[in-house]
Amino acid sequence: MAKLSRVSAADLFTLANGALGFVAITYILDRKFIGATALLLLSMIMDGLDGLMARRYGSKHNKGQVLDSISDSISFVFAPALLVYAELHGATGSKLTDAVVLLASIAFLATGLFRLARFSVGGFQLPHFVGMPAPAGALVIILLCLLFGASSGFERAGFYFTFADLPYLIIVATFAVSFLMASEISYPKMHDRMALAGGTGLLLAFLPHAAGLAIVSDQRLYTAFSRTATSIALALTLVYVLGGPLYERHERAESG
Repeated sequence: MAKLSRVSAADLFTLANGALGFVAITYILDRKFIGATALLLLSMIMDGLDGLMARRYGSKHNKGQVLDSISDSISFVFAPALLVYAELHGATGSKLTDAVVLLASIAFLATGLFRLARFSVGGFQLPHFVGMPAPAGALVIILLCLLFGASSGFERAGFYFTFADLPYLIIVATFAVSFLMASEISYPKMHDRMALAGGTGLLLAFLPHAAGLAIVSDQRLYTAFSRTATSIALALTLVYVLGGPLYERHERAESG
């Protein structure tokens, strides 16, 4: 019981992040891709809340950063890599494409783990991120899979709102995200208006799953709403992915 007394509020959200990532993996294995992405988006909300709790209430030990990275590796590295493989493997009927899908999944897995390790051993002390953060990379892949991934699974058909199956777009994006995570490109940490924009994008990404429970009976309305909300969320995420390094460079020039 003494050990349990050292668990802080932030730890509970961190553990919830990892647990949701694990459940999402079981959904992916069952080819319930829409449910899996909803769980991964919810895990990102938990990831944001654990940092908020840690800043507000502090921690009862010095292992929070390690615990956070372990949970992040489940939700933002293993699960998205598996999602890409599960959705795209066999999508084109080409063995060569299947091999490239496997390579893309491995690339995301390897660079995501490398990115988290680099952050844990000292990167968290820097005023900026070195390489694109793993949650941002995961969000790009998840949103692309929602809009352009597999449109079949065990959920009822009304929950699918893909524009079209575009496996090559997701493959190229996975390699690009992997490169950015492994790079030494500086990305800004989310504060103030940037944090508000990030939270808005995450909320918009999650809204279709929550709203779908209420309006899925109206197929056309649900599909239009879902595509619009997810597209806006993807656009906001890409603003950070592409514009973040430019913003960080501008801030350094201003402070220098």
